[in-house]
Amino acid sequence: MHLNRIDLGTQCIVRETGESGTLKKIYFYPTKFEIEFSTGDIRHFSSKDLEFDGISQTQATLQAPSIPKDGQGDAWTTWAPFSGESLVKHHYSTTKEIMWKMLTSLEMLNAWFYGIQRALPIIDIERYVHRYSFTHFKLEPGSFFKIRPRTYAPYFKCQIMTFEKEKEFGFTFRISPLTSEYVHFTIEETDRGVWLTCSRKSKGLFSFLTQLNWAQKSQILQKLDSIVPKVEFKSESDSDESSEDNSSQFGGFVSRQDYINYAINMGMEGNMDYINAIPEKPIRGMAKSGIVKAKRNGKLPPKPDKPEGGSSPSSGGGIEALSPDDIVAYLVNKGLDGDMDTVNAYTDRVTRGKAKSMIVKINRGTIERPGMPKIPEASNGMEQKTETEDQLVERLIAKGLDGNMDEINGLENRVLRGKIKSAIVKAKRAAK
Repeated sequence: MHLNRIDLGTQCIVRETGESGTLKKIYFYPTKFEIEFSTGDIRHFSSKDLEFDGISQTQATLQAPSIPKDGQGDAWTTWAPFSGESLVKHHYSTTKEIMWKMLTSLEMLNAWFYGIQRALPIIDIERYVHRYSFTHFKLEPGSFFKIRPRTYAPYFKCQIMTFEKEKEFGFTFRISPLTSEYVHFTIEETDRGVWLTCSRKSKGLFSFLTQLNWAQKSQILQKLDSIVPKVEFKSESDSDESSEDNSSQFGGFVSRQDYINYAINMGMEGNMDYINAIPEKPIRGMAKSGIVKAKRNGKLPPKPDKPEGGSSPSSGGGIEALSPDDIVAYLVNKGLDGDMDTVNAYTDRVTRGKAKSMIVKINRGTIERPGMPKIPEASNGMEQKTETEDQLVERLIAKGLDGNMDEINGLENRVLRGKIKSAIVKAKRAAK
């Protein structure tokens, strides 16, 4: 119940003094209450000064988001005689494994940690070049490395003090011969990423020097955020959409690497059409790069089993016999007629996206509605299973001569695929 709707005559108590009174009148903007006491005295109070009989007043609280804007958390610094301390927190949309790898990549400290121009390992190794590489450096408590500050000062030695994988990392740090700091990082995992906390402590007569350039020092975790690989975390509200896309993600394969390995094997077998048909440009590029490497070293990745339906699953019916453009037109007409379930049930994400985009454009009036394609009859899976190899070859040669090479390129049998393509070439030559 709103406090400005309280019935006149309601009994109340003044919180500060404990006096009892009766509500006589309510004033608005701002809300004020006229209270009459048993002594005949009349005074005015605000809602926070009174407690009304039978009415509970819940205190308003500010609910701050669990993840602040831009991921920026606490940032403060303090100094007392002979002691300095500072803290910075930041939230990253990444995993603790990625964050740990970025945090312990000491060769990259100069990219985000303020004051460092270069970091080098301190290791006793024969090869001269390895003395300037962290490849053979042991990340463990007691190990030393050195940093060169962004000044004319020489290199200063740092020592790893704390090391708990994917949890804590700390080392001594200095950019001046007058003072030294202990830098400590802590990783805390959340549902949508990780919190990284950086605390710095210094002691001594010149500890006040660590307070200089605090504006730049407080930004180090934000600079780190600009180079940390991001991971997309989906909330529960996104689960329906994500489950809808899982079947067509990575061409139907369980992981992206399986998709790439399968494409590499298909390319090495001579089926580059399969790779060129991959809609995701990064995956297509990695597959082609893998083919180049395989040709150089002669090593092929294991070929995973092709999932049922391959990389072009369909929504059932007879539309799998249509061309890609006709499938889009079919889904567009279904969606415009109010049957969005058919559109959403189609498992090929690229085709489904094209259809939805076209539906929006048609509704806006920017393009015209396409004609409804005719779905071919009697092209079910039972007929294909009873088809002999000779019949399959004859049928695919005819389709190839008509310019439809999709089913031919999708054949698993490399020998049979080559035989059909050879027959098509011969037939075209004879026709000339």
